[in-house]
Amino acid sequence: MKRIELRVDAPMASPRPRFRNAGKFVQTYMPAKYTNHKKMLRQQMPYMMIDKPIKLTIEFYFPLLKSWSKKKHVAMVGQYKRTKPDIDNLIKTVLDAANGHLWSDDNQIVEIRSFKKYAEEAKIILHLDIEGDSNE
Repeated sequence: MKRIELRVDAPMASPRPRFRNAGKFVQTYMPAKYTNHKKMLRQQMPYMMIDKPIKLTIEFYFPLLKSWSKKKHVAMVGQYKRTKPDIDNLIKTVLDAANGHLWSDDNQIVEIRSFKKYAEEAKIILHLDIEGDSNE
């Protein structure tokens, strides 16, 4: 099982593509904030190019809100985050960042588990269980 920890200000969900008129054509693009976030995630990932089936767990840890009292801070650490962003869009961001870097293609992922919680420190933790990996 390989563990990879990524430092973030806060996990970011994959947004919808944006559109712009370019004369006769309509161009689609992703917001710069999102592409920069994905690039920052990829830079923290080891280059592995795994080509085997992968069971993946992704843990999303969100920062505590500054507006909360100290008492609420203590109470919320480790609690599930039930508000936006949606977990499927968070997962998509990580999968897109890792494609062609951690693994050849995300179609190799045969099982995925995930959760989002509050924590003292924002981060994303990946656990990769690679089929046939002898480091188990």
